[in-house]
Amino acid sequence: MLLLTMLLFGTGATHTLVKIREHNTLLEQRTYEVPWSLMQLQLEMGRFLDTVRLLHAGGIRHDELLLRYDILWSRTPVLLSSQLKDTLSERPDLWRLIQQIEARVRGLEPLVQRLEPGSPAYQQILAELSPYQEPLSRTVTATMHNNVLFYAEYDQAYRLLGKRLYVQIVGLFITAGILLLLLLRELLRYRIQQFRDPLTGLPNRYALQRRLIPVIERGTPFSLTVLELKEFTRLHHRFGFEIADRLLQAFSQRLQQSLLQHEFIAQFGGEGIVVVAEGVVELEEVRAQLSRFRQVLAPKESIDAHDFYMEPVIGLVLYPVDADNLVDLLARGELALELCKRDRLPYVIFDPSLLKEMSRKQRLASDLPAALESGSLSVRFQPLVSLQSGSCHGLQALLHWRHPGFGVISAAELMRVTEQFQLSERVFRWLLHASCRQLKGWHEYGERQLFVSLNLPASLFRPGLDEEVAGVLREYGLRPDVLVLDIGEPLAAKESYDFFAIMSSLQRNGVRMALSDFGNGGAAWGTLLRLPVNWLKLDATFCNGIEQQGAAREQLATLFALGRILQRPLICCGIDSHGQLAALAGMDKDALVQGDYIGRPLSDLDVPAWLNKNRQLPLSPEGREDVMTSA
Repeated sequence: MLLLTMLLFGTGATHTLVKIREHNTLLEQRTYEVPWSLMQLQLEMGRFLDTVRLLHAGGIRHDELLLRYDILWSRTPVLLSSQLKDTLSERPDLWRLIQQIEARVRGLEPLVQRLEPGSPAYQQILAELSPYQEPLSRTVTATMHNNVLFYAEYDQAYRLLGKRLYVQIVGLFITAGILLLLLLRELLRYRIQQFRDPLTGLPNRYALQRRLIPVIERGTPFSLTVLELKEFTRLHHRFGFEIADRLLQAFSQRLQQSLLQHEFIAQFGGEGIVVVAEGVVELEEVRAQLSRFRQVLAPKESIDAHDFYMEPVIGLVLYPVDADNLVDLLARGELALELCKRDRLPYVIFDPSLLKEMSRKQRLASDLPAALESGSLSVRFQPLVSLQSGSCHGLQALLHWRHPGFGVISAAELMRVTEQFQLSERVFRWLLHASCRQLKGWHEYGERQLFVSLNLPASLFRPGLDEEVAGVLREYGLRPDVLVLDIGEPLAAKESYDFFAIMSSLQRNGVRMALSDFGNGGAAWGTLLRLPVNWLKLDATFCNGIEQQGAAREQLATLFALGRILQRPLICCGIDSHGQLAALAGMDKDALVQGDYIGRPLSDLDVPAWLNKNRQLPLSPEGREDVMTSA
């Protein structure tokens, strides 16, 4: 609107200036010579007639009369010249009057030259010119009156145009000033926004850098705490952008309200929040701060009839103990946060040993592709045994790698490295081919009912997976049901249309599936009822502590009951003692068990011998202990 107003004022001022220019042009075109020449003609005619009378009375000489006649005679040619002809042509009566006066004046020249004092000829001269004095006087008076009216109207119009131009210029300057103030305000707001996160309103990473650089230059010690909402991505997918954004706003507001005078908060990335506490160097102070944060986040937050409990994941780093520059501080704070997420801890305080772990992971990730190409990797197979019959139904394929620098790398660590460094798809395809190659040999050996179970990475779970798996099985001449894919429950928790479509296509092709991480993956009950899986695979932690009566055994019994409701048998991992096996006895006859107590991971060459020796395992605790002793 201001721009439109400025445009209107500017257009009006331009139009007014054009009008003033037109008036100036009219003023320039106004002829001053005609009134002036008429006045001179009237004046010289009166003087000439007075001179004639004086000569008749003998008051002047004849040469003075001739001089006055010459002056009068010179006035009419000026009015009749081509320069004023266009102006006088607009008034034909005035044009004829001047022509008559000129004719009379020229015709009197012989009389003027012969005129003597006392001569009666002067009366003829007076009779010839006197009648023209009155019309000439009226013409001069009318011309002057018209000039007065013209200048009065011109002055009035000029004053109006001047006032209009003044108002328009003042309005233009006022709107320009307001617009300039708005631009300055927007510039100031933009500068503020440069230092603020648009969602939470907290200082952003740039403001954090501006705040910390002087502190680091002064050498003031401080703690840097990185916080995120636990499983925020899952909440974001389940409840949508609006609720997730409001939850993040509530999260940041609670933290901001809990700050002490020496603490500073900022937004770090999309979901993370950083709290800097100057002067904090002792672990007691750090733990007190973390406890305060957890307490302020503990109360329930209700958003659109949904109740949320904001549990944070926290990583903490100290300056200058852990790093002496901002870049390393932030990087190590993120590392501590990632470890907190991975290990599901309340918080992680950075330790230099974490850098060694990160360096180890990077070294493993860089060496893994070469190991795949050179054949340095191998597959270990851990038996899956029926809890009721004791027969081996399948084998869990585990990647085995003896690194030249780090020794044997565990399958769990190797899986974390492949997922973190985007190598899981390549490793899975290698593992699938290697497992199918071995399975084909065992089938030829006579173990045709044996299946192989593989962990499927989430990145490979996309359309076209069924065709890829079916192509590998056809390549080795294997039935689809000899392959079991372990699909993580966190992947099922997303409940996307593609997820169910991919699982249904795998089921139609005959590939069997197991839902891994059952019990802690967060999938909805309705989702679990619809999943076309053949087994529910428990995490190994659920078997910890079940040797004795207590909460752990009751929790496991509850999971077995849920499996019976879902009409899916369970796979129990991590059976490492006869006490755990005894606790499982009688819970579910269709369950499969796996663990070092049942059978350790075997090389492909050891599998046939183990199968021959343990064709029918006695899974009672006493019988199994005898088998392990003899082994």
